Formats: sequence, structure tokens, C-alpha cells
Amino acid sequence: MNSPEFILDKYWGFTSFRSAQKIVIQQALSGNDVLALLPTGAGKSICFQVPALCKDGICIVISPLIALMNDQVGQLKHRGIKAEFISTGMSPKQIDYVLDNCIYGETKFLYLSPERLNSIFVKERLKLMNINFIAVDEAHCISQWGHDFRPAYRSVMQIRDWAPKASMIAVTATATKKVSNDIQLQLNFNKQNVIKTSFERKNIFFESHHTENKIPSLIHYVKDLTGSGIIYIRSRKISEEISRQLNLKDISSEYYHAGLPIQERKNIEDRWKKNSTQIIVATNAFGMGIDKSDVRFVVHFGLPNSLEEYYQEAGRAGRDGKPSKAALFFNKNDIQNLQNLLQYRFPKRNIIREVYQAIGNNAQVAIGAGENTGTAIDMRKFSKKLELHALIVHYAVKILENAGYIFISEDMTSSSKLKILQDRKEIEGILSNTGFQSQLLSTILRSYTGLFNSYIKISEGKIAEILKTSISKVKKGLDIFERTHVVDYERQNFLPRIFFSVNRISSRDLIIPKEILELRYEVAKNQLDALTKFAIEKKKCRTNIALFYFDELPKTKCNNCDCCEKDISSLNEEHYILQLIKSNPLELAELVSISNLPRAKTISEIRRLLDSNKIVRDGMILREKC
Repeated sequence: MNSPEFILDKYWGFTSFRSAQKIVIQQALSGNDVLALLPTGAGKSICFQVPALCKDGICIVISPLIALMNDQVGQLKHRGIKAEFISTGMSPKQIDYVLDNCIYGETKFLYLSPERLNSIFVKERLKLMNINFIAVDEAHCISQWGHDFRPAYRSVMQIRDWAPKASMIAVTATATKKVSNDIQLQLNFNKQNVIKTSFERKNIFFESHHTENKIPSLIHYVKDLTGSGIIYIRSRKISEEISRQLNLKDISSEYYHAGLPIQERKNIEDRWKKNSTQIIVATNAFGMGIDKSDVRFVVHFGLPNSLEEYYQEAGRAGRDGKPSKAALFFNKNDIQNLQNLLQYRFPKRNIIREVYQAIGNNAQVAIGAGENTGTAIDMRKFSKKLELHALIVHYAVKILENAGYIFISEDMTSSSKLKILQDRKEIEGILSNTGFQSQLLSTILRSYTGLFNSYIKISEGKIAEILKTSISKVKKGLDIFERTHVVDYERQNFLPRIFFSVNRISSRDLIIPKEILELRYEVAKNQLDALTKFAIEKKKCRTNIALFYFDELPKTKCNNCDCCEKDISSLNEEHYILQLIKSNPLELAELVSISNLPRAKTISEIRRLLDSNKIVRDGMILREKC
């Protein structure tokens, strides 16, 4: 067995672990179940990826989001590690191919959504795998007390029956003591074992702005900030408007939401990662799993649903340990809207039954049939036909999913995929012909690699551009190849697809358990109350409010939030500036940006400290004199 340090150096290029990572890995390799409760950016994925690479066999990773799976699998492959994932947008042939690689190939990681564990086909194939570890990402989803309860997560326990010697590694960034205890209970840990670090983010300055003029206040706030930033918005439309207004003020920004094509989202993300774009204005579809350590500020324009959600997103700032900011901008309407949304999130049972009935009718599925049958649904038209608010329908669908009756395709805007089914000799025969089909196949083979071995994402638009023809002609040509069994062609889908997890039943027989309706309502209400308290506080240390919520007992104020800032004037200003650069020498512009003193006062104090030789300039960097 290779050592964890060898694996870390070989694949990640690091020579040492963070202290908490090392303890988690040691516990896992010793055969103990372990829950890693580590903040955003603390390297939670390494806690299960490294031990899995130390031992023979495959690690099954349960993850809640297709974007998160895609990102982690992409990063593993980039490091030369064989990894696969299965999503709801994949065909049976694609799934079969992936599972074969996991059983007979050298695949080290298989990422699955928890709902996949209910598939008999997947379960039977998992039983044939040499499973070394079971990793549960975003483990708070298994707890009914958590902020994003997914009942399907409780299916994870099945894997223990097929792989009794495999240790369980659960990871999350946000969990109260009640939630962490429930996680261990639901996963049937062999003994209580939580490795955690403090939730305190000492390098992040937390602040909250209650203003009725949110957009002007936001623009005024970000215009002097340096470095990369994220602005979280609750509405796609508003994200586009704010990005437009920022650009009008010469503040580099782009908007990002799930309604954009996948390639466009990837391009936006890449530009931001490379610092070509300063600010991403995004819905919460952005950020999870993104590896960018130098985010200097995270702003929430409006309020998230819970303190857990806020703390996780705000924690995407300052992963490199340098001073960063996390700010809330909200008004009275935001609080009222969240209270209204709470009612939408938990519709009455008769409405849930009505939505279930309409899904069955839309899919033209008879009662007693339909397992794994899917139907594409335009939610706007669907809601209008039902004469219900779109949000009510959306959450009714989510409750039906949580109750196990349906599941929703995560690949709402997935790219088209292609795999060549015939061998190279037969393909050469097609290429020897003349005409459009030969040109089409030749162009595809020149533009994409790996088509003989796996399903590859393609762009019909790119192919059409090369051939100087229309996209519709390219699609028709691909359809011909599919009908003649030359390729397997999965067309891009722009609508969410809803699948029946089990055969359709009469809506009268639907059972919606209290734990996913009434109990979840109470949990959500308490979480909203905690978030509101955090946002509107004007006197108590804001960091300490969050720490108390996460069951920590801080001994002192943080002196790094807007509430504590009011006391800064009583501190020695010289001492304050020296403290800012003591552990992290900074450039002048960066020091001025993160200082909580007025800009002019900060510059004046820096000059005085330079003149008195208490700080020195090293090129562009200011540091305390040794």
C-alpha cells in the first residue's frame, strides 16, 4: 500500500497535509468510519480521494449535484486518475459502459447521485465491484435536521451490505452538533468519530447592509474592491441586470445561471478563473466544487434560505488565507419574500397530488406502469395549465422526488453525446464513399477523440460551421447514422425531464411522510429565523452569532466584522494596521482595500508607519519590520 504522502505528492504536487486532513485519512486507513466537518475550501475531497488511491479497489462517492460530480471527476482525470460518474441524463448504454469500466477496468472512483442506488441494474453491478471506501459528499443531506435534506441519501446504507469491510468517509462544510450526530446515526458508524475544525474564518470580514437602495449601494461597495469576487443573486433576470449595470460603471463582470448553455457557462467560469473577468454575478448554481483560492469577496444580493447556505457560500472567499470580505445586501422586502417562499416550499398535500397526477398525464403513463419513464416538461407552461404559481409547482415536484416517486434529470441543458458503435474497418468503408454523410463522419473524427471508446460531448453548431451547412442538416445526418447503427447519438435536451422512480400509482394513494413536509417546514423556519437574526444584528459580534449557531463557544469577539468595527476607533490605529500585515504581508492597494479605517486615514497611517520605520516596503509589498 502506498503512503498517503506519496499519493499526495504524486497526484497533487503537495508534500504535506493540513492537520485535519491527515487525521481523517489516518482514521479511514485504520478502518474507522469518520465524519470530516471542515469549512469550505479546507480540501474535503482529498480526505476520501487520497485513502482510496492508497488501497486496491474502487471508491463509491455519493454526491448530490451533477455539477459537483462533473467538476471532481474532471479534476481527477486531469491528474491522471481514472474516475467516472453516472447522471440522470445518460442512456442505459452509457451507464452500462461506465459500470463495466468500474468492474473490469482500473477505475478508482465512481460518483453517483443517491437516487441511483434505487436502480436494481446499478445495485447488481455495484455488488460485483471491489469497493474499498464509501464516500458521502455533502453528508448533511442525509439528516432531516440539515439544511438540504435528501431522503434518498439514506439508501447509502445498502452499500455496506455489499462491502462490509469498506470504511465510510462522510464530509460536509456545515453541520450543527444535532446534524453531525444524525449523520453518524443514519450511516451506522461503527463508533462516533467526528474530525472538525472551527467554523471561524479569521481572514473573512463579515458585514451586513440593510438598505432600500440595494443596487446603488452594491455598486458603490464593489467599485473600490480589488481581486476576484462573486455576487450571489436569487433571480436569473436580476443577475443579468446587475452585471449590465456593473459593466456600465467599468466594473468587469459576467452573469452566470443554469439557463445558459453548458459551453457558455464553462467559458464564463474559465475567464473568471483566469482573472479576465473580475466579478461573477450568479445564482447559487455557481461555485460548488470550483477550485479558485484567491476570491477576495463574496456578496449576497438578498438573503439565502439559511445560515448554513450563507456560510458555505461566503466561505468561498479567502481560501488562500488572505484577508477577504463577505457582505449581505438586503431590504425589508427580502425578509418578507423569504417568509412567503417558506409557504411555497411546503405546499398542501392536495396540491402535491394534483401535480403528481398532471406529471403522469403529461407522460401518458398508465397507473401501474412507467418505472424509469421520463417526460420533458416546460415548467412555465405546466404551471400555467395547472393555474398554480410556478414556485409552488417546483417545490411540489421536489417533495415528490424526496418521497421517492419521481426523480428529476439534472442535465437540463446537457450537451449532445456521441459514441461510434462500428469498428474502424467499417468506418473506413463509410469514409471511402462520397457525399454529405462521409463528409460529416470525417469532420466528427477530426474534431473529437475517444469516440470509439466512450460517449463524447459534441457540438452540432461547431460541426455545422466547419462543414458550412445548417445545424438541422448535421442533426439529420447524425439521426441517419443512429438508425443504421453507426453511432449512438444522444441529442441535447433543453427541458428538465421528470422520471418515475417507481410505477405510477393513483394520486389518492400518495403518501407524503411528515418528515419531508411538516417537520421540514419547522426546520426551514428555524433556519430562516437564525439567518434573519444574523443579518439584522447591529451590535453583537456577527462571527460569534454564526459560531454559536454551529455549537461553538467563542471566548472573545472576532474584531473582524462590521459590528466589531464600531469598536476599532477605540483601538490604537497603528496597532490595527500592524495586525493586518503581521501574518500576511500585503500590497498597498490590497491593504487599503481591506482596511476598515477610512481610506484617507489608512493611507495616512501607512505613511506614518513607513516614516517611523515600523513597516518596510519590499518592492510592492508592505511588511512589519522584523
